[in-house]
Amino acid sequence: MSKEVVKVILWEENQKDFIKKFYDLQFIPRIGEEIYLKKEKWKVTRVEHDLEVSEINIYMEVIKKVKQEKTSNS
Repeated sequence: MSKEVVKVILWEENQKDFIKKFYDLQFIPRIGEEIYLKKEKWKVTRVEHDLEVSEINIYMEVIKKVKQEKTSNS
């Protein structure tokens, strides 16, 4: 039984910057799902399927880290 390879390309939403390309992903993330990539958390904003070239484009935006400031009670 042969399995077709689907190219999955990850893009940064605002700048359309290419992040990384994967082949044969077991699970495709859903819109709104958070994924961890390149030591940062990303939120999936859009998923496009291109059946003609067996390609899936996943657009994401980085989740900004909010630094919690320590409150001093002295």
